[in-house]
Amino acid sequence: MIKLSIITPFYNTIRQTKQLANILLKQLTAEVEWIIIDDGTNESELDTLGVKVIHLADNSGTASVPRNVGLDNALGKYIVFVDSDDEVTENYIETIINKIDSEDFDYCYFGWKTKDYDYPIEEEPQEWNTCVWNCIYKKEIIGNNRFNPKIYIGEDSEFNKLVRKGKRSNIKDILYIYKWNERNDNLSSLHRDGLIPRERE
Repeated sequence: MIKLSIITPFYNTIRQTKQLANILLKQLTAEVEWIIIDDGTNESELDTLGVKVIHLADNSGTASVPRNVGLDNALGKYIVFVDSDDEVTENYIETIINKIDSEDFDYCYFGWKTKDYDYPIEEEPQEWNTCVWNCIYKKEIIGNNRFNPKIYIGEDSEFNKLVRKGKRSNIKDILYIYKWNERNDNLSSLHRDGLIPRERE
C-alpha cells in the first residue's frame, strides 16, 4: 500500500530538481511514491531519476495544472507537494511517515525556512501562510477538489479553503523540514514585479 504520494510540478528547473532528487531518492521506500509532472518541457533527464514522470504535451503556465495531474495519478493515502526548485531535509519522508503512523489527522502543518528566515508552525499559521508545500493532506479530504488553472498566483489559498477541513495536527518536534527557495524567474517573483497578472483573463 502506498502511504504517501509526493507531487512535484516541473518547469525548466533541472539543476534544482536533480539537487532535490539527491536528497529525496535515498529516502523513498515501497510505501512512498514521487510523481514529477513535466509541464510541457519534454525534459528527458527526468526519466533517468527512476520515479514516476508524466510529461505534459503543452506548457500550462501555472503550477495548478501539473499539480492536478499529480492528484489524478496519486495512489497514496496522504499527499504532499514539493516544488521542483525547493529543498527538503534528509529526514523529510521519515518525519512525515512517523506522523502518519502515529496519529490520525486530515491535514498537518510543518515548519519551513528560507535563506533568511525560519517559520515554525505552533498552532494555526498566519493568514498569509497558505502554501500547500508545508502541509500533509489526507487524500480523502481532497476528494475531487482541484487547483484553479486560471490562477497564476495564490492558487494555494483557494485550494486550501476547499480542503483544509476536519482534524488538524502539527509537527512540532522537528520544525524545519522544508526550504523554500525564491528565484527571480518563478511565478511569485514575476507577479511581484508586475510581469504577470494573478489570474488569466
